[in-house]
Amino acid sequence: MASERRNPCELARDFPIFADLDEVSASALLSRGTIQHYHKGQPLFDEGDACRGLFLIQSGAVKIYKLSESGREQILAILRAGDSVAELPLFDRAPYPASAAALEPTTILFIPLHRFDAEMERNPRLALAIIRTLARRMRTLVDLIADLSLRQVRQRLARLLLEESGGRAEFRLEFTNEELAARLGSVRDVISRTLSGLQNDGLIRVQGRRISLLDPDALREEAG
Repeated sequence: MASERRNPCELARDFPIFADLDEVSASALLSRGTIQHYHKGQPLFDEGDACRGLFLIQSGAVKIYKLSESGREQILAILRAGDSVAELPLFDRAPYPASAAALEPTTILFIPLHRFDAEMERNPRLALAIIRTLARRMRTLVDLIADLSLRQVRQRLARLLLEESGGRAEFRLEFTNEELAARLGSVRDVISRTLSGLQNDGLIRVQGRRISLLDPDALREEAG
């Protein structure tokens, strides 16, 4: 693949996590990585597994999730190209606190733990870059907790549709209703009814995976 033939300096530009590192330091770390390919649904790791290293998403998408004892899934984050995965265990060496799996065909640049450690000892700025990423991830989790505890499903769904639209009037929703439910802390039937309700109220139009925002202002008001 073309991405596998690129040199480390070129690869470093793909990952915002390295924005504060000099090119030499970022390239030194990336040159220690290996390319891994995952098919849709394939796990990167399971909750409770020992930390193996740092995962950098070159293409595709990865969901971070937890499963209840009954098997119900709660998606904590959707990560895409340019994002890093599983930073926390790099520092505390505890097992992975959640599971990760590819949402679609995904290419990962994997940095083994011992190689990450060696580079971090050589360059402490790498640790600061990872900590900044962890801080952003923490803010996302705080928003998720607020959504699940303070907002109704209709509000949560409206917020998600606005986020996924990226300001576009029409877009393709990348998630099934089951995946939406897992992300919003609900169940598939409720998501289906809520989408229908938003459509019946003239806020959106649903055509398969295509979503049209008919009244973005009303949808923003709905989202709170």
